Amino acid sequence: MGTQKSPTTAALLSHKETLPLFFNQDGIKLIQLYTTPRIYLGSGRFGCYREEGSDHYKIGYDSGRIRNHAVNWQTKATTKEINKQLVEDLKPFAEKVQAYVLVSLNSKKRSALLSYAHSVGLAAFKESYLLELINSYASKKLIIKEWSPLINSIYFGADNKLKERRRVELNMYMAPDKEVPLLFEHKCKLNQCLLNIGESYLGTPNQVKAIEYLERKLLEFDPSQETLRRFWRYWNQEQGCLGSNKTI
Repeated sequence: MGTQKSPTTAALLSHKETLPLFFNQDGIKLIQLYTTPRIYLGSGRFGCYREEGSDHYKIGYDSGRIRNHAVNWQTKATTKEINKQLVEDLKPFAEKVQAYVLVSLNSKKRSALLSYAHSVGLAAFKESYLLELINSYASKKLIIKEWSPLINSIYFGADNKLKERRRVELNMYMAPDKEVPLLFEHKCKLNQCLLNIGESYLGTPNQVKAIEYLERKLLEFDPSQETLRRFWRYWNQEQGCLGSNKTI
């Protein structure tokens, strides 16, 4: 089977429209990487198919439409066409996923959840324990326990591709992202915002090593440690009210 190319950013933004918050390139790449389009005919072309018990034909990534027309028993499409249709299909899907997520998440987390929801289906996603954990601000430990294919026993007998997908989704959910949800604007001057330390800290040996490295560099820069003293004074000062940009 031929290699499938990911939809480009240009394809995502080909129309001037307001896109759902959960609709982004990373999520689309994850979905395409771990979803096999059907039915490949060779030479970069795909044929239609119909699920058992269904009266409707589909093509590629379970698309019911292609080239602005309903799929029928004669429909065929190219790789480019099914990729374009995937992008279009994910716009309303991402909007529905967004409606079920009640907490503010950064772009990495939204991408991971979009892929997870696409994998299990919307009906299963909205009733899932993982969504319940996320919406209730559960600890990272509980989210990892539920999402990880190495911990959750439901994945012990699953195929390797699904296990890999869950691992990649979880890694993306926990990954640092410059876009950290805040109650007021923060104009970060770094490529990787330090606010991600709280978002991504898991207590692993490598993370402890990373903190120790940062501490050594700070000592080299400021042996008096006045920089750190001021940092902790700002960090721990109580706000006037929730989200208040109190003078410090």
